Amino acid sequence: MNTLHINGVDLACEERGHGEPLVLVHGAVADFRSWETQVTQFATHYRVIAYSRRWHYPNSLGTSGARYTLEVHIADLIELLRHCGPAHLVGHSYGAAICAMMALQRPDLVRSLVLAEPSLLSLLRSNPAGATTLAQVIAATTQVLTRVHQVQNESALRDYLEIILGPRGFERVPPRARAVMLENLHTLEPMLNGMNSAPPFTAEDAANLTAPTLLMDGEQSPALFRVVIEELERSLPNAQRITLPGVSHGLHLENPRAFNRAALDFLVPTALEPLAC
Repeated sequence: MNTLHINGVDLACEERGHGEPLVLVHGAVADFRSWETQVTQFATHYRVIAYSRRWHYPNSLGTSGARYTLEVHIADLIELLRHCGPAHLVGHSYGAAICAMMALQRPDLVRSLVLAEPSLLSLLRSNPAGATTLAQVIAATTQVLTRVHQVQNESALRDYLEIILGPRGFERVPPRARAVMLENLHTLEPMLNGMNSAPPFTAEDAANLTAPTLLMDGEQSPALFRVVIEELERSLPNAQRITLPGVSHGLHLENPRAFNRAALDFLVPTALEPLAC
C-alpha cells in the first residue's frame, strides 16, 4: 500500500504495472481493496492506480470541516490526475458519477471512461418512472440509517444491499467484499446527505462528454440504475453499452471475470489510439 498526498490529505492507494495510467474509482462503502481482481488483470496493460477516496478506509476521518460531497471527491480526482497525467478512468456507482462529472470539467485529463452503473441520479428527475423509483429508494434508506445510528452494522449493510442490489443483495457480494463494506459503513450517511445537495448532471451535460465511454450495467440491477444507463446511452455522443448477464449493481464483485473482460475489450483498443492534437 502506498500513500498519495492530495489536496492536503493522505489517500491510501495501490499502484501496479507500467504504461498509460488507469485510475480505479470505487463506489459507496468501499475502498481501494474493492478492486483487487481488477488491479491484478488491468496491470498487465496499464499503470493501475486504485485509491481509497477521502474518509474511506484506511484514510483519516478528517478534521478539516470539509463535507462529503461530489465536489470534494471530484477535486481530489482532478489533483490525482494532475500528478499522474491523462488517464483511463474506471468507476463504479458513486465513483463512476465522480468520473463522469470530473471528465465534464477537465476533459484534457481523461483518455477514456468505463462507467459501471454511475449514480447520476439527477437524470432520473426528467423521467416519470425514474423519479418515482428515486423517491422509493430515498424512503427506504431511512431504515438503513436508523440501523447505522443503533450500531447494527451488519443489519444496516444487509438492508442497504437489498436496496441497491435487489433481493438477496447481501448474499450476492463475496464475504471479503462485505468485510470491506463494513469497515466503510461510517461513510454511508455523509454520502447520502451529500448527494441531496449534489449539482445536477443533465442529459445536456452528457451530450458534452466526448471521451470514449463504455457504459456497463447488470442484467438484474434495480430499475434505479437501468434508467440512468438508458438516459446516458441516449445522450452520450461517443459511447457503447454492455449488459453483464446474471449480475446486479455489484458488477465487478459479483462476476469479476466478465467485468474485466468487457472493460479490457474496450480499453485496450482505445489505449492504442493516438492522443488528439
